[in-house]
Amino acid sequence: SILEKGFVYRGLKPVNWCFDCGSALAEAEVEYQDKRDPAIDVGFAFAEPGRVAQAFGLASLPTDKGYAVIWTTTPWTIPSNQALNVHPEFSYALVETVRNDEKILLILAEDLVSSCLTRYGLEGQVIATCRGEALSLLQFHHPLAIADAAYGRLSPVYLGEYVTADSGTGIVHSSPAYGVDDFNSCKANGLAYDQILNPVQGGGEYEAELPLFGGMNIWKACPRIIEVLAESNRLMAT
Repeated sequence: SILEKGFVYRGLKPVNWCFDCGSALAEAEVEYQDKRDPAIDVGFAFAEPGRVAQAFGLASLPTDKGYAVIWTTTPWTIPSNQALNVHPEFSYALVETVRNDEKILLILAEDLVSSCLTRYGLEGQVIATCRGEALSLLQFHHPLAIADAAYGRLSPVYLGEYVTADSGTGIVHSSPAYGVDDFNSCKANGLAYDQILNPVQGGGEYEAELPLFGGMNIWKACPRIIEVLAESNRLMAT
């Protein structure tokens, strides 16, 4: 039977959800309209600068202050970030630049370095490159950790072939509760169902206990999230 052959199983995955009617939506029934969203570039600070140097084949870094930079059009997912994704085959660059009179390093897809630096209003130079697979399991600090210690967790890098380099930074931030690719990636790397952070309630607001943004509607929270990232010096561009 179908059941005996293992074709039927019980699992979890993110689904489309309607805040207004409080129910799941079938993917085939969803129709999209054009919508304007804020696009943001966000820095995840190095937690393991020694391992970053090693990944890029360097004896040491010119500074320990650096960031893996992600690009997203869903700022409301940042509070529930649990990982970063890079493409195993892409070439990634370690870029040395100066921001606010301070020398920093940025990790970006090599093909996007020029467009990113232009977007950030910075000048920089590539000091090393490596393939994405060399960055696997490197850890970075959550960008909201400076604003509230409750976000003081680390985001590991997982390899994902769904990552693209046609726009953005070539690094994707992963909130497994809110995207099927993110969910599958984190699950494949050992994240248990009960470890997945899901602070958004059925009516579209964050749970009251969420630090900094508790009780806010997720769309209305976007400007505040961007503001906090900017205050924390983690916002590269918006």
